[in-house]
Amino acid sequence: MRRTGATSLFARSTLGQDDILLVQGTGGVALFGLQFAKAAGARAIVLSSSEDKLARAKAMGADILINYRSIPDWDREVLERTGGEGATLILELGGPDTYQRSINAVAAGGKIAQIGVLTGFGPKPDLGRLQSMNADILGITVGSREHFEVMNGFIAKHQLKPMNDQTFPFDAASAAYDHLRSARHFGKIVIAL
Repeated sequence: MRRTGATSLFARSTLGQDDILLVQGTGGVALFGLQFAKAAGARAIVLSSSEDKLARAKAMGADILINYRSIPDWDREVLERTGGEGATLILELGGPDTYQRSINAVAAGGKIAQIGVLTGFGPKPDLGRLQSMNADILGITVGSREHFEVMNGFIAKHQLKPMNDQTFPFDAASAAYDHLRSARHFGKIVIAL
């Protein structure tokens, strides 16, 4: 997992057993977030457009599964499935196509860790709800060396292994990127050097 996920879950937040983490999708960062959440005793919500991927996430310990294709108002579903509470921490990976829904789904006092912008840059979300919910947005890039060492200690203690979908040799890097664009992967795509 890039240091961004661990930084957002532990250095800039304190993910623990009272938390509900929402991850968007089933890519490498999202699935490592799921693993970290379960190891910390938190509940985890996973969004995906694939029932097969949701079933695989459930096998990894996901507590709430939402297919955002069949339930496009997934933010409302998050609130319903959490008894109106919402997610205390959201790994925001999508960008403008998901941001407003993340704001709508965040719990009072919760945090949205802005890590990715997979849908590009575009319309600005309505931030008014953040103020009324006393919630925060965390801009995350890369953590420090200290964060990296803490993350590695947590990984070793809980014997976490990244979910790697497929490994491509370096000379097939273009095929790896094609596979990434296809969105068929579950976990990380690795290019071996």
